[in-house]
Amino acid sequence: MNEFDKTGTPLASRVGTGDRSASPARRITVGIILNPKHPATLRAYADLVPELQKAGAHHRSMTTSVERSGRWQAEQLIEWGADTVIILGGDGTIRASAPVLAEAGTLTFLIPTGTANVLSRHIGLRSTRHAIGHCLRTVALIVRDGSTNLRGIPINTAEYQLADGRWHRTEFISLAGIGGDAQAVAHHQSAPGLLGYAWGAARALFAADFTVSTADTLNTAEGSGGADTSDTVGSASAPVWAVMASKVARPAGPIAVFPQARIDAEALTVLRVGPIPDRLIARGRALAGIATACLQGRPQAHPLMNYRNATEMSVSVESPMSAHLDGDLIGDCLELRVSVGEKKLLVSAPTA
Repeated sequence: MNEFDKTGTPLASRVGTGDRSASPARRITVGIILNPKHPATLRAYADLVPELQKAGAHHRSMTTSVERSGRWQAEQLIEWGADTVIILGGDGTIRASAPVLAEAGTLTFLIPTGTANVLSRHIGLRSTRHAIGHCLRTVALIVRDGSTNLRGIPINTAEYQLADGRWHRTEFISLAGIGGDAQAVAHHQSAPGLLGYAWGAARALFAADFTVSTADTLNTAEGSGGADTSDTVGSASAPVWAVMASKVARPAGPIAVFPQARIDAEALTVLRVGPIPDRLIARGRALAGIATACLQGRPQAHPLMNYRNATEMSVSVESPMSAHLDGDLIGDCLELRVSVGEKKLLVSAPTA
């Protein structure tokens, strides 16, 4: 059965049924969410589906679009009755789909076909091919005896006020930022793929500092009774280059900018960068020093890299600044609030 239209894009809502079942005793229904933006998605889909059919999986595929980036597709697949969902895409597709899948407690497989693929890398998926192999092996195990290796990935929450004064609420997985790093995201579409991110980062390095007011909160358990308490661990008003909150060690490339961050940690790692000098020579020295500290694996040793652990972070600015969630620009914001979420996405991950 041909599952592609004339443009080569998989047809949404097409159900494919395998004739050769590896185990007639068990049947698994698989939903597939795929982002057709990247050519790697279509290649991965073509490799994946025939093998799912051989394993006896009953599947339904749905493509994303600019208007519907994953949430609606996840809702439709849950309503259809998917036992598990496979996401072929990048961090943006995962971020859109994850809240629905987490709420439903649906087993999820990630097949990274985006540009950065931050979450996939941090749960041990080295490449698209590696992820497909893991997915197919695990589905075969489920068909045989129902066993699988699960990892709970917290779905974090974000509230932000745009320049027009309106407030919005959404979710994110790995990273939130405002200032210089968000300006790098804003410029990354100037060139394709990783080259675009490199160009955006180069331009953002010379972005001007800005004044922020920040407040971080760390929730802890008190005594044997386990009562939750909230302590303000940081509050400041100062010029900075960027403020970020991360759940991953390496949000952009191989360098551990957040060496203490963990995707399943109970707290965010908050980083304030700056202030960076305005004069060109002094600015170059400061940026070179930060780069050297990061390359040496000791970014926290540099005086312009200020780290804290927090379960909540609030940043307000005097004038609108670019902000992003998981590498997706959300616009110019006056305030950004993020907190660790309680819902968890159940992801099948390779064993360490």
